[in-house]
This record gives sequence, C-alpha cells and structure tokens, in this order.
Amino acid sequence: MSCRRRSARDRARRELGQNFLSNRSTTRRIARALKPSPHPVVELGAGRGALTRELVELDRPVIAVELDARWAQRLAAELPQVRLHRCDMREFRVPPWPHAVVGNLPFGITTSMTRSLLSSPNWTEAVLLVQHEVARKRARGGSQLNAQWSPWFEFRLLGEVPAHHFRPIPACSGGILHITRRQLLPAASRSSYQDFVQAVYQARGRSLAEKVRNVTGHRLHDLPPLPRDLAPHAWARLYRRVA
Repeated sequence: MSCRRRSARDRARRELGQNFLSNRSTTRRIARALKPSPHPVVELGAGRGALTRELVELDRPVIAVELDARWAQRLAAELPQVRLHRCDMREFRVPPWPHAVVGNLPFGITTSMTRSLLSSPNWTEAVLLVQHEVARKRARGGSQLNAQWSPWFEFRLLGEVPAHHFRPIPACSGGILHITRRQLLPAASRSSYQDFVQAVYQARGRSLAEKVRNVTGHRLHDLPPLPRDLAPHAWARLYRRVA
C-alpha cells in the first residue's frame, strides 16, 4: 500500500510540475536574494525543506506551506522554529502583516499562482523559482499580464537554474524571478488601468497607435509598433495621456 500511495503522490506532483531543489548553491542564492528585513518569510511549497533551511539562516521568522503530510511532518520535526501550514499553496491565506514570499512553484501552476500573488496584499517582495522561459518573459515584458501589473510591480530575472538542480529532473530549466513593489499609478486606478490595457491588446488595428485610437479616440504618433514593444513602465505614461 505504501508504494502505491507514494506512486500516486509522485504522479500528482509530476502533474503539477513539482520538482524538488537538490542544489544547495541554488537554495542559498534564492534565500540571499531577499532584502534584509525583520519581517517574516512565507515559503510556498516547502517540500523536503532544502530552501526552508536556508531561510532559517536569515534569522527571520519563517512560515512554511506544504501540502504533503509526509514532508510536513518531517519539517515539523527537523525545524521546530518554523511555523508550518499543511495546505495547498493555492488556498493559503497570506498574513495580514508585511512579509516576503519565496517559493519553488510547481511549473504547471506558475501563471495562476503569479496572478494570485500579484492580487494579494501585504507582501513586500517575492523571489520565485519558476520555468526559465516564464521568468524571462516576465522580466523582459511584452505580455498583457506584465503591462497590466507594471505600474505596481517590477519583475527581474536573477538567473537560470539548470534542470539537473532538480529532482526529478524536469524537461526545462528554472528561472529565479524577483518581484518588488512600486507605485507608478495610484492603487485606486488599478481596475480602470487594467481594463484599458486589456482593451488595447484586444482592439482592432495593426499597430499600437491604431489600437489606442480605436479604444480612446486619441491619435498618438510617438508609439512603438506593437503593444509588446511598449516598455512596462511606459504603459503608465500612456494611460495618463489618454485617461
């Protein structure tokens, strides 16, 4: 029975793209990417605790979230100073006080988890290990998601993590994505601004200028060719011009 349960558990992890970090230099790099702070660190998907151990070394309170009962029990026994929540990371309620977020996210739910995190309050910065291509796209900009959130968040790619640093070894490498908050537009403008970005991306027209004209009626002649070519921070300026 234990073998069948383990097999089912492993299949579930593979379906979500769950791969454990097995390289200490990578776990140390992720932990040390956090800015010094007395605020707690929330780790999403603690797994075997490789990253958790590095977070404990930062001398900050650590809150670990892990669904698997076996790994949760092991973490509770080996790291009693860590506050452990045994639940699905997608259902975890973030603390109502300032905190940082760290996580080796299952590759299969990277986008949904990122969207959920961006909508969550109180966290000050996040260091996420995701698919390298996803991290690269977020840092480079060019997507609707980036444009919709860029007035309030800055995305940076800190580096690539080789596939052989994971167990089991995934089909693609990982990327360390660092997200910090900023304020290019008032928070009260978020809904209106995000609706504007969505409308521009979905509008008819071959060029960004045509799309903006069809959405707002403004004729602007100093825009790059396509929505993906507009730098993330420049979307806030464009919104202020036409709002």
